[in-house]
Amino acid sequence: MEWFIYALLAPILWAGCNVLDKIILEKHIKNPISYQIVISFFDIISIIILLIIAPISTNIFGFFMGIIIGVIGVIAVIFYNKSIKDEEASRVVPLGYISSIFVPILAYIFLGEILDFQKYLGIIFILIGGILISFKKTIEKWHFSFAVKFMIISAFLWGVSSIIAKYVLNSIDYFSLTLWQFLGYIITVPLLLATSNSRENFWGYLKNFNKKIFSLMIINTIIYLIAILAFYFATSITDISLVYAIASTQPFFIFIYMLIITKIAPSIVKEKIDKSSILFKIIAICLIFIGTLLIEF
Repeated sequence: MEWFIYALLAPILWAGCNVLDKIILEKHIKNPISYQIVISFFDIISIIILLIIAPISTNIFGFFMGIIIGVIGVIAVIFYNKSIKDEEASRVVPLGYISSIFVPILAYIFLGEILDFQKYLGIIFILIGGILISFKKTIEKWHFSFAVKFMIISAFLWGVSSIIAKYVLNSIDYFSLTLWQFLGYIITVPLLLATSNSRENFWGYLKNFNKKIFSLMIINTIIYLIAILAFYFATSITDISLVYAIASTQPFFIFIYMLIITKIAPSIVKEKIDKSSILFKIIAICLIFIGTLLIEF
């Protein structure tokens, strides 16, 4: 049961990060690549914290794999940033868990993980819920959110990185893997600044950097660090397919957070709360919960 608590803590915290991402991308740093560069610099804080609180493995294999996970993660997050900047967070986040269909397949192929029928059924419920929540209504008709194409790419990349992480955790501890992953984030900065357009956008946003943005970034950084440590700890003691499925409850928490903020402070961030949108999201989230229960019990 210990793994379940930590696996659930991760999506609760990640949902908070999603809210902060939405606020920063919508109000302050509107370019997804520039935002990722800023995040990478703040990841230095996470590296310092990890160096202070835990002994770090010097395993060469773990080091290189952690770097690779970090690079893959940056690419995935850029697509995610692009989606969440212009779309409702409670639609974008569930789409990320389309990777729930990739993870069991990859885990079976590369890790030999085999789950029973009930658990695979739970994963299917979670996947259906994620797809359903991506539908949105315009004046003309219901249709898939534009974010689908970007989030499918992100979902696949997150699935791949999770499989690699599970494999690497057989060689190093989760503190070390997290540190090398953050280093991988930072290594990508020169690549993200390779074009004159990206440099111009980044320096433009940097000139307008203020205490409010700095505070939001610090909070986001600490929350994300705790969440990823919880996720990797759970991953280190049970099947990655199960941990990833529990993480799929994240849409519920982002839905609740965004609903509360829209009600009490719509000037900060706002989502559609008409009856049809709410109904679709509730049905989708219920399917995700059913899937989670099937997996856990």
